[in-house]
Amino acid sequence: MARSGQDIIEFGITLLREHLWNVSADVAEAFRLAGVRESELTLAALKSPFGGDMYFKPAQLSVTAMNYPDSEAPPDFSCVEPGEDEHGLTALEKYGSFVATNANESLPVCHLFKTAAAIQDCLLADGDSEKPFLLVSADFSGIQDTVYTISSKGALKTLRARSFMLELLTEHIVYEILHSCQAERQAIIYSGGGGFSLLLPNRAGVVTAIEGYREVLNRWALQEFSGKFFIALDATPCNAASLESEADFTALRQCQSESLDKLKRQKFLKQLDELFTPTMPKQLTTRTECQITRRDDLLPEKMRDREKGTFMSSVPHERRDDDCYTWLSESCFHQFRLGDKLIDAKKVYRYEEKPDKDKIGYLTLKGINDQDVYYSIDKIVQKDADVWQINSWESTSPTVLYAQYVRKHGELSDFAKEAERESIESVEGRTPKNDDTATFEGLASSSCGADLIGALRMDVDDMGKMFSKIASLPELSVKSRMLNLFFKVYLNEICAGNLGKEEKPTDIVGKNYQEKNPDGTNKGRNVSVVYVGGDDLFILGAWDETAELAFDIQRCFACFTGGSFDSEKKGCGISGGLTLHQPKFPLYQMAQKSGEAEHVAKNDKDTIYGDIEKNRIALFYDDSKYQRRLKMKTPERYRYMLSMTWNLSGDFLIPLMKTYCECGSLKSQDGRLVLEIDKFSYQTIEKWFAVIEKYQESYMLYLPTMARVMKQVEEGKNMNADLFKKLFSYLYTNEESKKNWISHLHIALNWLSFLRRTK
Repeated sequence: MARSGQDIIEFGITLLREHLWNVSADVAEAFRLAGVRESELTLAALKSPFGGDMYFKPAQLSVTAMNYPDSEAPPDFSCVEPGEDEHGLTALEKYGSFVATNANESLPVCHLFKTAAAIQDCLLADGDSEKPFLLVSADFSGIQDTVYTISSKGALKTLRARSFMLELLTEHIVYEILHSCQAERQAIIYSGGGGFSLLLPNRAGVVTAIEGYREVLNRWALQEFSGKFFIALDATPCNAASLESEADFTALRQCQSESLDKLKRQKFLKQLDELFTPTMPKQLTTRTECQITRRDDLLPEKMRDREKGTFMSSVPHERRDDDCYTWLSESCFHQFRLGDKLIDAKKVYRYEEKPDKDKIGYLTLKGINDQDVYYSIDKIVQKDADVWQINSWESTSPTVLYAQYVRKHGELSDFAKEAERESIESVEGRTPKNDDTATFEGLASSSCGADLIGALRMDVDDMGKMFSKIASLPELSVKSRMLNLFFKVYLNEICAGNLGKEEKPTDIVGKNYQEKNPDGTNKGRNVSVVYVGGDDLFILGAWDETAELAFDIQRCFACFTGGSFDSEKKGCGISGGLTLHQPKFPLYQMAQKSGEAEHVAKNDKDTIYGDIEKNRIALFYDDSKYQRRLKMKTPERYRYMLSMTWNLSGDFLIPLMKTYCECGSLKSQDGRLVLEIDKFSYQTIEKWFAVIEKYQESYMLYLPTMARVMKQVEEGKNMNADLFKKLFSYLYTNEESKKNWISHLHIALNWLSFLRRTK
């Protein structure tokens, strides 16, 4: 009897247990197409798939223990041996993600055997003899418009549910296709980041079924998101040569990419009549439109009160504008109900029948036969359900990865709790609960100094270029999964102040993010993860903590992708932008402005004659700074930098900020944290700003002016010699390697000014 893909998964388990496995003749073709030429496989240390000469330590997947590649290849594999009762794909992923084989030291056991299993299933299927494989890929467009374009009422709670829906949508579509085509989960090459790829048997009718499902999904997307969101879905048949040859595989992926791009250029082609048919709004006032998405095209039967769940159709016309009602579309109503529960969610349940309890909170998606399918994190008794575990590999259920770090009301300081309570009681007429998602008011009040929200957008540099060079299915699988692991699992730990490798989180003023809670977990940061894709993120929180978090994310990402914490060795690059906002600033504009800052970081350079250098951060960006720089002449423009490289921030910005903080201390003023400086005055900060202007006008002639200011600082009654020497080394820099530090000094001064503010 021929060996199936499931048998190959079990062979992978055998290799992990026994450290040795011989490739049998009945599966040799599948392994050959997966890139294996050896007849005997042994375990080997996993080299970073992103390049370099660093090796991961063999380890089980964990949501709390972050695994970084190290300099030496460790020989002990006993910790990745599955138990005798552990079987299946989830176990293979749990134990086989950080160990390789002698066939390819950059390819984990899990991804090698999973790919071989998918190929074997295609070879055994009764499909097309010439092209037995079907590469199915999807690409979502309009994700940011879908997630971010909502009002600030209940924004964080609804945003998280909305981003979770998009994460789950990927898993849902994959589930529907696999079950329709009678395929197993090893067919998933990658999933996440707004898309997926599957390798399916090319059976008769499969392409037609997938194309039909594409139309079902986009009819739903048009109705649900008003044309902002589109799902490009393509199925391309291929032969064995397309998988075996690197050049042919690259050409296959390029061909499919072009097909997906064509679909996106022609999106909603079959719904044009619906798109261009004029319709009158169904809701005629701002009070009765959806208070989250601002949709006014929904009938009263589709509108519900946020708190009580009352249908608008049951309320008399003359009372629908009353302040006691907060109207939401039915989908937003259920997303709002789901928002708080996502914080501690452990599992996701899929139901064929509609839940009959409004308190549950659920998502409604479309199945391959145009039927409604329901997802909830609540187990409903007496209803059959398929189950996914969230960020866990402890059961045989499939795993969905999700960045779920969020600040709760009960985790805020007393001062921030009171500010949030007053805001919620005045606006919503209710008292917040400890398990509620913290609002913008609570997060802003958790800041040191100014009560502002920090909006952070980050994106991996040159991701498209890196993925375009991928030349095999296993390589595509491992790189995608590794990025998902970092951004959707490790990011939670980074936000909690756990960086791994005994590294300390960036902590400018001494908030102590690793202080322990009664349950032994870290106190963590006052931030909430809004959205994470496969290579990008959007985080909101207390402005000072969000700024520090950006540096932690970059350090950890560089290390995880083969670099080091101290930047001596570079891993993959990542750029980011941070903007500051009042708590009541529209959320979609927070996303837009921080996106503009990220764009500046990705397209900046330090000298007029240099090349654009990514791997940067643009801190405290705003339109006024951009316009000011735009008005400068070309030479002066590079004396006023809006972004800096991460290396420069490590050499200059972070050490300078820590030195500034040594010039004062963290104080509590009526519960509010403020940095009080006693070594120099606020007027000195203004003088430093004036020195920057002098530098922009006169280049190195600014040094005498800086010397006079530093002399005044030195003569201050509270300044000591050692501290002054440190400060002087950052501010009076005549060394060639430090000449451009002054171009970035305004960023540090802005940071210091915000820390000193009392409101």
